Amino acid sequence: MSSSTSSSEPLRLLIRVLLFCSIPITILGAAYRWGPHASRIDYMGAVAMKHARLDALPSPKVIIIGGSNAAFGIDSERLEKALCMPVVNMSIHASLGFRFMVEEVKGSIGRGDLVIVALEHSCYSKSTKDNDLHILTADRYLGALHYMPWYQRPKVVVGIAVMRMQGRWKELSGAWKDDSLDPVYRANGFNAQGDVISHLDRPPREASRQQAVDFFEPYIGEEFDPLVRALAVEVNTHGGELVFTWPSIAKSSFRSTFHQAMRDGLRESGFEIIGRTEDYVYPDTLFYDTHYHLNAKGRQVRTTQLIRDLCASAQVHCCVGPGSVP
Repeated sequence: MSSSTSSSEPLRLLIRVLLFCSIPITILGAAYRWGPHASRIDYMGAVAMKHARLDALPSPKVIIIGGSNAAFGIDSERLEKALCMPVVNMSIHASLGFRFMVEEVKGSIGRGDLVIVALEHSCYSKSTKDNDLHILTADRYLGALHYMPWYQRPKVVVGIAVMRMQGRWKELSGAWKDDSLDPVYRANGFNAQGDVISHLDRPPREASRQQAVDFFEPYIGEEFDPLVRALAVEVNTHGGELVFTWPSIAKSSFRSTFHQAMRDGLRESGFEIIGRTEDYVYPDTLFYDTHYHLNAKGRQVRTTQLIRDLCASAQVHCCVGPGSVP
């Protein structure tokens, strides 16, 4: 064998590898560019609308962050009247994680803003999350990539391409033909402030179909403290206020030990949760489909309590006194 032939073998091998790799890359790139959305449920597309409002509102304003307990369970229009400030409810799903929630608002906090944090229990125990919900969110709002850790972003982009390719196959095979769009979990199911309202006129699920709350250990994860402190620095830099409140939860899912751990964890970071735990624990009948999602009546009860607690707090200036809730 000549020396020229032997020296060219590595080059030929490299070319073959590149050609082989280019096939799936091209397919995924085409799926990313021209495929349908990863899911027909566009609920996470509301993130784009929320960010448009967040960026458009003047300061001072109220920013609510948390999971779906706050998205389903707060009447932000009443909150605006009580606080005399415009409200944007950034809450949508706890599975995005507390880190995502902090990162998506940090750059948009303005002078005198009030940031209300209403976290589900899983956000205390695991603050950084990595799951398909991030793919579905970025699929509808690509800007969401900026709120994820850098090492997670390539996986999310590839995930979008793969799920869009699967979506194209479902279209061609007819797998989506008979699917009906969810009447509640949809992007246009939110009001202007960012609250979910599509469930308010619907009857709650029967008790056997109510999704209970899952609890995880450790109760307070090691990532929680630095994230809380980073958010506090951002808020304090702009002369604002940071307030923590309890998530709403159904009585049958309530665990006093976990709630005490939440209070203790925040105290170790130098913060208090306003209000009493028991004032945010409600009968199961006040929830729509999970033990975090309040129905219309529960939403009003929780909002009234939240306004009372905010107005009784020294951190918050209200247009009304605690006894004159609108």
